[in-house]
Amino acid sequence: MRKLSFSHIGTWIRSKIFLYNVTYGLYMLDWWERYLFNTIMILLLCVLCYNGSRFAVESLESFICCRIIWNTSAGSHEDKFMNMHMGHHYSPSN
Repeated sequence: MRKLSFSHIGTWIRSKIFLYNVTYGLYMLDWWERYLFNTIMILLLCVLCYNGSRFAVESLESFICCRIIWNTSAGSHEDKFMNMHMGHHYSPSN
């Protein structure tokens, strides 16, 4: 088994950075243009992850609340199902 050393890790990281630069055509940019491009991409990725996580949490909370109301409200599941598909919104007070 090959012993893992810092030089091998550094070589692997440099090869991945080179592959990234070649794949996206960044090798032909100046150093400051590359940093600007990478900064914009990181900011866009952060915004995407932040908004995606907020959407996922809100969707999950909404789903859980609907399931709790559905399971704890009075009436049979068939009545609720029919009311939903007939265009009526079922609320626990009905």
